[in-house]
Amino acid sequence: MWFCYCRAVSPSSSRNNQITRIRARKPLQIEIREAILDEFILSGRLNPGDRMPSEAELCELFGASRVTIRTALQGLKDAGYIRIVRGSGSWVMPRPESIRSGLDRLVSFDTFARQAGKPIDTGDLEITRLEPGADLTDVFDDAVGFTRVSRTKLIDGAVVAWIVDIVPDHVLTAAQVEEGFAGSVLDLLVEHDQVAYADCTITPVVASGPLRKRFGGATPLLQLSELTRDTSGAIVNRSEAWLSPDAFSFQLRRRREG
Repeated sequence: MWFCYCRAVSPSSSRNNQITRIRARKPLQIEIREAILDEFILSGRLNPGDRMPSEAELCELFGASRVTIRTALQGLKDAGYIRIVRGSGSWVMPRPESIRSGLDRLVSFDTFARQAGKPIDTGDLEITRLEPGADLTDVFDDAVGFTRVSRTKLIDGAVVAWIVDIVPDHVLTAAQVEEGFAGSVLDLLVEHDQVAYADCTITPVVASGPLRKRFGGATPLLQLSELTRDTSGAIVNRSEAWLSPDAFSFQLRRRREG
C-alpha cells in the first residue's frame, strides 16, 4: 500500500497562532473544514499518505466538540481529500486529476481550483456596460442597467472554462466590478455580502459556434446556468459557464427517504 504512517502533529500554542481565523458567517463545521484543508493539506504541511491530527487534537486546536470535528472531517472525506479508517485515524489522499466539488457548495471556480491545488488563470477578460433596455427583463424585474463580465479560465495554458456573468447596477456598479474583479464575480459578490444561495441547472452540450472557437473544437462541455440570489430571494447575478468535463467534476450525494 502507498500509505505511510506518520506521527500526528501535536497541537501547540504556536500552531494555534498559525491557524486561519474562523469567522462566524458560515456554520462552524464548514469553517473548521476549510481551516483544516487550508492549514494542513493545501499548505503542503501534510503530504499524501501522511496521517492527520487525531479528533482529540483537532478538538483542542479549534475549541470545538468531537461531533463538529467529525462532521468537518467527513466533509473532507466526501470531497476526496482524506481517507478515514474507523478506530484508526485519517490520512491525506493524493490530489485528483480533475477539480472536484459537491454541487451543494456555492464557491467560485477559482476556489475549486485552489483547493484542488491547481493554479487557474483568467484570459480574454471583457467587462462591458449594458445600457437600460437590454433584453434581461425576464430575469431581472426592476434593473435598468447591467455589467457583463466574460472570460476564459485556463489551467496550464489550456482553456477549461468560459464564464459569462451579468450583474445589475443596483447590486454592483460597473466601476465596482472593474475595480474589484480578481477572477471571480461570485467572490466579488460574496465580498460585498450580496450572496445567500443560487439555483443551478447543469446541461451536457457540445461546443459549437463561439464555444467551438474558444475550446478549439467540438468538444463535450458541461453548461452551468445559475441564478444567484440574496437573502430576500432577489437575483443578484445571472451566470452561464461552459466547463471542460476533463477539468471539472461535480458530485451529488443522494440520500434515502425516511
